[in-house]
Amino acid sequence: MKNIKIIHILLLLVFITSCNDDEAPIYVPDELEESTDLIDVYFKDNFLEPYGTAVRWRWDDKLVDNSKRVTPIKREFCIPMGNFIKNFWIAPFEKTEDGKSFIYELFPPEVMLIGSPMYNSDGESITLGYADAGVRITFTQVNEYDLGNPDWVLMQLRTAEHEFGHIVHQNYNLPNGLKEVTPANYKSNNWLNLAGDVQQSNPRISREAISLGMVSNYGTSDVNEDFCELLSIYITSEVAEFEERYLTHEPEEIIKLDDGTEIEPNADAAEVNAGRDFIAIKLKLVKDYYWEKFKIDLDVLRDEIVFRLKNPNNPNGDKSDK
Repeated sequence: MKNIKIIHILLLLVFITSCNDDEAPIYVPDELEESTDLIDVYFKDNFLEPYGTAVRWRWDDKLVDNSKRVTPIKREFCIPMGNFIKNFWIAPFEKTEDGKSFIYELFPPEVMLIGSPMYNSDGESITLGYADAGVRITFTQVNEYDLGNPDWVLMQLRTAEHEFGHIVHQNYNLPNGLKEVTPANYKSNNWLNLAGDVQQSNPRISREAISLGMVSNYGTSDVNEDFCELLSIYITSEVAEFEERYLTHEPEEIIKLDDGTEIEPNADAAEVNAGRDFIAIKLKLVKDYYWEKFKIDLDVLRDEIVFRLKNPNNPNGDKSDK
């Protein structure tokens, strides 16, 4: 019993000493010096302060899946890519009625820039970009930056709009009724087996995908990708191009010309036309969704984006100079 009392007293003394030790060191975190690097200053002024978005351009392997192979972005493409994001992605939204508040609320907290394609573990396929849980969008192939290359420009912009679409539905759900339009037509991983349409020279798009009611092969994988592909392709396509490919019915019977020539219809014309009807239904749901929930007219947004795509070296997209 005596030993127990002594132990209690010692513990009490230790406790009192610890609590009353005025000379015990107090932890003070190190002050981080704000970077004066021109690139860091640019991203701070143009993304962090106005939108709360941190642009990750310095290499950090913790931000990339270990199964992917990538190359960091080169310094000389950092600021040009930032300007691309501002002029082709952010500015068109801000031209719409409530676009500024929409961008301010939903623009991702992080944007990551990678120089090379992101090669998947199979060593053949690549990931164009992706959104992580609604907080980060990753751009790849930035070292190929070239506003004079329409394929590169369109790829980057459609990647941005597609991944941004994921952030929208992750925060606000999908448009009401979208899941019910073609619920049996999604292919999961089987979308990879859909051949691209040679006539369109686009491996992303096939007549089979259109017949299923989707605007691209990848859109057939599930309803979330269907939404994002329809959104991104619609707002980056010219009106006539989109309508001809996705909305306008083609002949299902033999056409006889004045000179007696007969044109045979495509064998799958009826199925493709039925798919176009599904796409038209989905497009209306998506357009209504953006207007009713965000006061964003997707036609106004599309016109602004298409103008900039046609005038890539006009940094402000000023239609008065057209």
